[in-house]
Amino acid sequence: MSNSSLATKAARRLASLPLKQIREAGIWRDRSSYFLNIAYPSMQAMETISCADVYPYEVNKCDQKTVALYIHIPFCTSECYYCHYYKQFGRSPEQVDTYLDAIEQELIIHKERFGKIYAASVYVGGGTPSYMTAYQVDRLFQVVNNYITLLPKAEVSFEIHPENGTLEKLRILGEQGVNRINIGVESFNDTLLVSENRRHTASEAVETFERARALGFENINLDLIYGLKDQKVFMWEESLSKVAQLLPASTTMYYLRLKRGTPEFKLWKKSPETFPSDEDLLLMHAMSFEKMEGELGYIQNPVDWFIKDDFYFHTYQDFNWRRSDEVELLGIGASSYSYVNGWQYYNINDVKLYQEFIAKKTLPIWKGEFLSNEERMRRTVMLGLKMGIDRELFYTTYETDVLEICTQTWEELSSLELIDINHKYINLTYLGKLFADEVGQKFYSDDMKRRMALVDPDLVSTTWPKFNPYR
Repeated sequence: MSNSSLATKAARRLASLPLKQIREAGIWRDRSSYFLNIAYPSMQAMETISCADVYPYEVNKCDQKTVALYIHIPFCTSECYYCHYYKQFGRSPEQVDTYLDAIEQELIIHKERFGKIYAASVYVGGGTPSYMTAYQVDRLFQVVNNYITLLPKAEVSFEIHPENGTLEKLRILGEQGVNRINIGVESFNDTLLVSENRRHTASEAVETFERARALGFENINLDLIYGLKDQKVFMWEESLSKVAQLLPASTTMYYLRLKRGTPEFKLWKKSPETFPSDEDLLLMHAMSFEKMEGELGYIQNPVDWFIKDDFYFHTYQDFNWRRSDEVELLGIGASSYSYVNGWQYYNINDVKLYQEFIAKKTLPIWKGEFLSNEERMRRTVMLGLKMGIDRELFYTTYETDVLEICTQTWEELSSLELIDINHKYINLTYLGKLFADEVGQKFYSDDMKRRMALVDPDLVSTTWPKFNPYR
């Protein structure tokens, strides 16, 4: 453990919390079983479905639809060793152009069904969206603007890798209305960056940030990860200190989930002693709180997102987690995720098959599930707790007081000092934020718990093509 003042402060804060009590209650986090809540249920528990299931021919057609739009760009120069998302490496500009052709056609298919499509927010992720050439970045947004109408003040986000976040691309993003840049830094330690095959240095990450800010981008988010191989507490503090120097509009600080099949997971299985211990991981987590909230005055909302003030609140994530029955999520591209008309589903996780579906004018839907009203409420609570449950909004959406569902669970969490309840909001406490995913899983229905227990624990992320049932 580090002897720094920040680490000492965080350790003292942890010592003041009833950690033993919540561990005895079955709420704890360890490397071998940590599960990140991003969907309900997990993709591994979803059934194989088709376009006809989600969008019956004469059903669900409408004149207009308001969505939070996600576009997946699955291309990268090489593999980051911890990454489990669907991607392809070293594709030619011509191959990327063909993929963009399919993106356009998928938007056309949705427009034919939905009529006019309004976007309350747009998020372009990957993969590495900045892998595209400057021309292709420009073309992507021209395509989006041809078929999507942005609502006033819509948040438009674009992910940048420091290895290819060039001045020309950033200028085009500004011209196309992008108003939020997400830079994947992951660490400000060059040794860790090399060991994770990140293909950039800490100074290059800073240069990308300063380049974007000089061009007028105010809303810049920096991604950081704790839990990497050979990462020490002092290294995490160095990254936090660099954030304090840069003072971005927001930063995300992720606990690394070790997904089976990734190089990182294999290294962990072989030499777990080379990774931070669970004790150090909890300390790093608390150090983030003490630095960002305690010293710098940032607001943690959602959990693991630290924003300079409410102006930089990440609206796309709000629609994704807390308000997805109000503004639905529409995913475009291979392996993208959607939540529409009560259906949550994933597109096929293979570029070639994705393009074959689109060529047949069929939506490339692969895995999914329709949620009952009760399960939709549980989903909203499980994910929405990460940013706070607005009780009035919940009642307006579901015509039910959120405290009337899972009453015993609310009582248990309150007695464990994990949540704070008032007449307007339900928020995670400091302690609750440390274990937000574990708290959220308390709202799984009995049927969902049973199904999740049947998931093969050795299953590699199903965003990988090797698990595609069409092969």
